Amino acid sequence: MNISRVLVVIAALAACKGKDATKVTDKAAPNGTATGLAATAPGKGDVALVDHAQPKIDGPSVTPVVTGSITFVVPKDATWWGEMTFACYAAAINLQPGQSVATPFTQLSPTVAPAMSAAGIDLEHDIAAVGAWGTADEPSFYIALNFQHPDRLKTMLEQLAPGAPLKEISKTHYVLSTAGVAGNREIHVILAPIAWPAKVPGDKWSTEAAKATHIVFFGGLFGKGTSVDPLAQLSDAASAPARVKDTEAVLTDARGRCVTGFVNKTDFQPGYKLDHARFGFAGPEGAGDPLTNLLGSHRTLELAVELTLSPAPTDATVQGWIDQAKQWVRATVEPIKMQFAGQGPAVDVLFDLAGLLGNKGFKYTLKDKVLTLTWRTDRIPASDLTTYEKRLEAVLPGGFNP
Repeated sequence: MNISRVLVVIAALAACKGKDATKVTDKAAPNGTATGLAATAPGKGDVALVDHAQPKIDGPSVTPVVTGSITFVVPKDATWWGEMTFACYAAAINLQPGQSVATPFTQLSPTVAPAMSAAGIDLEHDIAAVGAWGTADEPSFYIALNFQHPDRLKTMLEQLAPGAPLKEISKTHYVLSTAGVAGNREIHVILAPIAWPAKVPGDKWSTEAAKATHIVFFGGLFGKGTSVDPLAQLSDAASAPARVKDTEAVLTDARGRCVTGFVNKTDFQPGYKLDHARFGFAGPEGAGDPLTNLLGSHRTLELAVELTLSPAPTDATVQGWIDQAKQWVRATVEPIKMQFAGQGPAVDVLFDLAGLLGNKGFKYTLKDKVLTLTWRTDRIPASDLTTYEKRLEAVLPGGFNP
């Protein structure tokens, strides 16, 4: 694990680490100056669109949803769903020079790199988004990517699992038989072209995402059986935009969205059911804020989670859950910190910054059955960062490369 992953993972995990959780949602930066999300909130998703004309596609295809960002796949009747913009992930990895966004993929198996090479896919630049959803059966996974040689899908699969039986249903649908923990698996791999709308957002991350040409669907990875027609499980063009907008509305500003998704009815804590949850993580471009500027970025980061619970919890109950989360985070983070002991003072600074974000960046609101948890970098005033700035200058004189 490298420093950039520490920053991303610990910032998320340590969000409950602070001592001063409050129920007040602020509308401006804590020092009274509108920065970051507070400065962009009035537009809330407004974004300049640019032309993105595409050739007409005959046959089945997937049409992305364009809001302040691009969403590739929107399921209907799903138990849960989530999609991550790959450019956002790459930006986090690239905070530290010399790191590769392809490493987590190539480390999965020694066959991944040759398979991608055979297909003409560059993992550094051709992935646009990854996502998954689940229904009554096992999850379905998907990758949106720039696939300039779709005729090489079979070759890619042959390289990915050498010697494994491969059945060709069509030139865009293959069944790969492999051994799994619970027995043999039949993994359905289905390729669908992307039918782009006439205009897409013009921001940096959306521009990268708009290079995608196809979506690859994977089903049956866990050997429990799954639908072999993922396109039949997707929302239609009329209902998909409303579902995306409703889900990402949990964010103050959904431009530069990294992650979005929802979870439907399930168990939560003893005595409580989760009726519905939605979540989002975004980093809209702008002036940034004191914390992100310190790290060389002009984005403001916001993570938001909204839980609708039955019965309605009390404030004391929520405080108890937060206390439990703090204890879990401490128990989780401390062993991770120990793994990085002796790897230089930069790691300590990043861990401490994550703790600061958990302390002053976290707020919650409780309104009847709806509990909303938010973490925002623009809640941390510049006065709180003076010491960290000096420490970063001492250990990283060249700064980060955003």
